[in-house]
Parts: sequence; C-alpha cells; structure tokens
Amino acid sequence: MVFQAVGKLLGYRKHSKSIKKDSPAKKTSGESEKLYLEPRYTAARIVDADILMLVALPKGLNVDEWLASNASAFYNHVSLLYGSISEFCTITSCPSMKAWATQIQWTDEKGRKRKCTAPQYADYAASIIQKLLTDENLVPTKHSKEFPKTFKPAIQKTFRLLFHLLGHIYTCHFKTVVNLELHPHLNTLYLHLLLFCAEFHLLDSKEMALSEDLTTALIQSSPSPKTSGAQSRNT
Repeated sequence: MVFQAVGKLLGYRKHSKSIKKDSPAKKTSGESEKLYLEPRYTAARIVDADILMLVALPKGLNVDEWLASNASAFYNHVSLLYGSISEFCTITSCPSMKAWATQIQWTDEKGRKRKCTAPQYADYAASIIQKLLTDENLVPTKHSKEFPKTFKPAIQKTFRLLFHLLGHIYTCHFKTVVNLELHPHLNTLYLHLLLFCAEFHLLDSKEMALSEDLTTALIQSSPSPKTSGAQSRNT
C-alpha cells in the first residue's frame, strides 16, 4: 500500500491541468523563482530517513490511533520548522497567506472566510490543531473509548492546515531555510507528509495539485527505497 502512495502522488500530475482549469490560481511574485525546485536543493534529505517505512501502518495497530499519533508528530515538526523562520514572517513581510500559487484565506468554524496575514494564519492554525488533538471526545486516549465519526474530518483539516504552512515556508521563506541549512529537514518532512496524506486520503487532489512540481521533483530525486534492514525514524 505504501508504494501505491507514491503512485498516487505522481498520478495527480495526469489530472493537474484539468484541476487548474477548474480552479485558477493567482500567481505570487515569489512563484516565478521557485528556488526550491533547483536540483541542488531537491536532492537534500535527512540521509537515513526511510519515508516509506515511516508511512506504513504498523501491523495490528488501529488506523485511527496511527492517524492521531502522526498528526501530533507532524504538528510538532511543522511548528519547529515554522518557528525557525518566524522572525522573518511578519505582518510587514507577509501581509497575506501565500502558499504555492495561491493566497489562502482563513476559514473559521462557521465557514466564513477572511483574509489574514501569514503570522495570523499560523497562529489560528496552531490554536485549532491544538484544540482538535487535545479534545478527549475527538481523540480518545482511553482504550475503552472509540474514535467518533467526526475524527477523520478533523484529521483531514489538521493536515490541510499543516500543508498550507509548509507551502508558505517553501514559497516565501525558502532562502532563509537554506541559509539555516534546514532544507534537508524541510524536504524530508514535506515528502513524508504528502506520502502519508496520499496513503490515508487526507488531502484532496486539488490541494495536492498545488505543489505537484515540488512533489514530483522530490520523488524523482529520492534514493531507491530500502528493502531490508530499514530502521524507522521520525523526520
């Protein structure tokens, strides 16, 4: 199933043109450069991270528990990366939430959309994700309680917000990430998150099509997956 996730990611390329026609995106000034697509950067990884092994559902583990634990881990990793560039992400430098070729609006709990700065979006996202992942009724920690039907939509929302934050880092702060020598971590985290989302259907095709060029470049520059002796590690 994990190798199918790679196919799913590459498969989105086949439908990307029709997807983009249905939802045209506004180009941002930083999009013309796309420094993150240069081969010298796309090849950068955390050397011993076997992403395919990290995505696979461990035998005997409940899938909802696996989604919940990974959502928490991804949130922590994305928070650390955003924190490393947060001093450069201000209401002056980032007056809108740019991610890939779009300007993303915040959608509140009542479904109302409004423009906000990137730092505001990051704060809102952190608050919502923390609220969701610490809700005992949504993410039960006792074995006697089952996960509710509202769990999967909440997890999908969590990963959508994390995807947007990674998109903003790539689009507006990649030079800073390179200067901090964190691009191997960013690439590994991004590819891990996208493969995980493809495997468990956490992002829709329109979302994933926004960064298809980066996803394809990272997959094509990835080393061959290990077939034995692989050790699982977090990104």
